[in-house]
Amino acid sequence: MPKVSEQYRQNRRRAMVDAATECFLAEGYRGASMHEVIAATGLSAGAIYNHFPGGKSELVLACATTALDQVFELAQQRVTHPFDPEQWLVGVLESLAAEPRLARLLLITWGEAAVETHVQGALGVHLEAVRSLISDQFAAWAVAELGLSQQEATDWVGMFSQAVLSVIHGWVVQSQLLPGFAHEAYVEYARTIAAVG
Repeated sequence: MPKVSEQYRQNRRRAMVDAATECFLAEGYRGASMHEVIAATGLSAGAIYNHFPGGKSELVLACATTALDQVFELAQQRVTHPFDPEQWLVGVLESLAAEPRLARLLLITWGEAAVETHVQGALGVHLEAVRSLISDQFAAWAVAELGLSQQEATDWVGMFSQAVLSVIHGWVVQSQLLPGFAHEAYVEYARTIAAVG
């Protein structure tokens, strides 16, 4: 029997995660059954459990981690040199607006994290990574553009990074749940927050 390459295994695993994600987007993590997920992949149950021995809980974590990784990559891609806080924050929101399915999956993931510790753990790692990215970029900007000392910038960004993270989270929640959500008005709010900083 020919040996399966690692690349093949990764591609097969990614396809399973993509199929499971479709089920979770439609019915939520708890609403979608493992039977539905297996059917969506077009593969056998054995093939799924070979990649995800933990079954549905492991698949949920893989889907959640994939979505969270996308957000971090998106945030990294919006970093410019020299750094512009307003441009970065608005850019992140525009990137999220271009990926409404990602925003929906984030909201579903946050809900699951409230009751599943393994998802909560992955979310905590992700949030800390995004917050660290914000802190590093905004602190360097504050030293270069505002004339703050390194310690002053560190103290300031310790507070301000929370506000920036809240703007991003607020966009996800409101864009998915608020009837008549006004994206442009929210972007102006984000610009105001960045300018106040």
